[in-house]
Amino acid sequence: MPTPIDFYFSIDSRYSYLAATQIPLIEREFGAQFRWHPLGLSALLTARGATPFSSGLRVSGQYEHDYRDIDTGRWASFYGVKIVTPDWSKGDWTRINRAAVSAAVAGCCPAFVTALYDAIMVQGPVPGDDAAIARIADKAGLDGARIAAGIDAPATDRLHSDTIEAARQAGVFGVPSFVVEGQMFWGNDRILLLKHFLKQRKR
Repeated sequence: MPTPIDFYFSIDSRYSYLAATQIPLIEREFGAQFRWHPLGLSALLTARGATPFSSGLRVSGQYEHDYRDIDTGRWASFYGVKIVTPDWSKGDWTRINRAAVSAAVAGCCPAFVTALYDAIMVQGPVPGDDAAIARIADKAGLDGARIAAGIDAPATDRLHSDTIEAARQAGVFGVPSFVVEGQMFWGNDRILLLKHFLKQRKR
C-alpha cells in the first residue's frame, strides 16, 4: 500500500510551489501517495492567532520579501525548475486559493493546482478574475466553469474550514507542510527530512 502523505499548501506561497514540483519524484522514489489540501495561508494564521508577517512579530529576516526572492530563486535553481516572483498586488488571492479548494471538491486538485502554479509561478501573470482562473483550468483540460462556479459554493466553504481544522489538529502552522504517520514536516527545506523519514520507514 502506498504511504499516504498529507500536503497542506496555499497558492500564494512560492515555497508551496517549489515543494509541489518535488511531489512526483517522491511518489516514484518511495511509493508514497500525496493527498493535496489547499488552504488560504491567511486563514490558517488567523485561526492560530499569530502571523510572522506582521510588523510586530517579524523577528527573522527570512520573512523579508527581498531575502525570499533570493532564497526561492536558489531553491528553483537547485531543483532545476523555473520560478518568477508574481506581482502580489494583482488578483484576489483569497479567491485564487478558494479556486484550488473548489478543484479539490471537484476531484481534480493536483491537475488544477499544477496548472495554476505554472501560470503564476512560471509564466508570471496572476489571474485577475474568475474568468482568468477558469481559462487556466480549461487549458489544462479541466472544467473551468465548474471550478470557478465553486469558488463561492457552500461545499468549498465546508472543505476549507475542515482543512484548516485538520491542519491545526496535525500541528501545521505554515505552508507547505507534510504530515505522515503523525509526523509533521514544515517547509520546502524540510523535504530532505521527509525523504529521510520515508527512507528509514522502508528499512
